[in-house]
Amino acid sequence: MTKMSTTAETWFYNEPENQAYLISERLNATFWQARAVDVYWKVIRTEPPYLAHGYRGEEIIEMEWAPREWLALRAPASADAERLADIVSKRVLAFPATFTYVTPEGQRVYEWHRGDAAKRWNELQGRYEVSQLKRLR
Repeated sequence: MTKMSTTAETWFYNEPENQAYLISERLNATFWQARAVDVYWKVIRTEPPYLAHGYRGEEIIEMEWAPREWLALRAPASADAERLADIVSKRVLAFPATFTYVTPEGQRVYEWHRGDAAKRWNELQGRYEVSQLKRLR
């Protein structure tokens, strides 16, 4: 029997099953419980790194993650990415974002990393197309 839960434990802190519908349901339940009810999540890739699109009106937000390792949230310039990142930090993953930056397409990106993120930080610093790179913790 598959247990449905409303926490990130079932899709971030543990490997989720490879069924888009079940992972989507877990994401939506997690975010809705965290009071991010204005986003509907749909899983696009069902193997690591997982990829989900969040639909909020005309905006599409991307969330990509490798369970137990990292999560990236990419939002268009028009979205309130800071608010959503705050919800992910405080109510979904329960640890703060590691850093943020802007892509050449204007997307605001927040990344969360468990453990040492120095390698990723150095990689981002060396990419000329990344702007407004900021370490958050």
